[in-house]
Amino acid sequence: MKPLAALIATCIVIVLSIPLVFANGGPATTPYACGRLGVILDTIRTLESGGDYTVRARGASAAGAYQYITSTWRHWAEEAGVSTDLYPTADTAPPHVQDRVAGVNVSAILADHDNLVEVVPIIWYFPAALGDPETMDRIPRPDAGNTLTVRAYQTRWLDTYNEKVAGVDETVPTCVATDVTGEWALPLPREILTPEMLSAPHHTYPAWDAMVPEGTPVYALTGGRVARITSWTGNWWHAGCGGPRPPADCNTCGVGITIQHPDGLRHTYCHNVRNHVAVGDQIAPGQHIADSGNTGRSGAPHLHLELRINGRRLCPQPLLVGLSDGAPTEPRSLPTSGCSF
Repeated sequence: MKPLAALIATCIVIVLSIPLVFANGGPATTPYACGRLGVILDTIRTLESGGDYTVRARGASAAGAYQYITSTWRHWAEEAGVSTDLYPTADTAPPHVQDRVAGVNVSAILADHDNLVEVVPIIWYFPAALGDPETMDRIPRPDAGNTLTVRAYQTRWLDTYNEKVAGVDETVPTCVATDVTGEWALPLPREILTPEMLSAPHHTYPAWDAMVPEGTPVYALTGGRVARITSWTGNWWHAGCGGPRPPADCNTCGVGITIQHPDGLRHTYCHNVRNHVAVGDQIAPGQHIADSGNTGRSGAPHLHLELRINGRRLCPQPLLVGLSDGAPTEPRSLPTSGCSF
C-alpha cells in the first residue's frame, strides 16, 4: 500500500455485486483470488507492483504485490490471522498469504463504504482525499515519489478494473477452494473434519454445528444464488441480547449467508466473522463464501449449518457423512428429525 495510506478497520466482509467469476490476470492461488474480489485484488497488484510479490519500494518500507508499508501490513496480517513473526513484511510472505491479507483489507473497505468499488483506489492511494474534492485534485506527497493526483490515480485504477471485468470469461465456472464431488462439497476443510464431527447431533432442532477456530474457511455445500445476508458482528451473550433489555439489532445468525439452490434447497451458514459474497451472487459448490466466527447467538467459535426445503428443516449429518465418503445423499431424502437432542 502507498506510504501515505491509513487504516480503515471493520469486522464485516462483503463484496460488491457485479456478476463476475474469475479475475482476469494475476495468479489465482487462493480463495481470495476467486470471484469479484479477485478482480479488485488483481487490479491493485497490476498498478502497485505489476504483480511482483517480492518487490520492495526504493526509499520506503512499501513491499510486496500490494505495496504494504510495514505498519499497515502488520495490522491487516493480524486481522487475517497471519503471523507477523513468520512474515514481518509483505514481501517475506508467499503470494497466497499476501492475497489473503489484501483480501481481508479490501473487503473491510467495501463493507465500510456501501460496497462502492470506486472508494478502494482512494483508500489505497490517499484516504484523506475521500469526500474532499480539493484534496482529490492534488498530488499527495510528491517528495515521496507520487506523480498523480488522487483523482487521476482513481481514474487509472477504475479503467484497469473495468478492462479486467470486460475480459472475464463468463463461460468459466466460478473458482472453488476445496474438493468437490459433483454438485457437492464439504463446508469446511476436510483435514479438520472427523467422523464424530460430521455426525454430531445439534441442540433443539435439525441443523449441524462444527466447533472450529475463528477464521476457518467456510465453503458452499452446493451451488445456488445468495438469497440473504446478515451482517450483525456482535455476540448475543456479550451484547446482552438474552437480557431484559436486549439491543434492537440482535441477530441470532450474526454474520450469515443463505443460498437458494434451484431445486428448492436453502442452505444457511451462521456465526461467521466475515462473508465473501453478496446478495444475488451465483455460487458454485465448494466456493469459499465466508470465514467462521463467533457472531450472533453463539457460545464459542463454530459454524452453524441449516438445510431447508419448503421451509422444513432437514438433518445435514447424513449428507455430510456421505460427502466425506464420496457418496452424497439426495437432500429430499434427508430426515427431518433424529439429529438433535
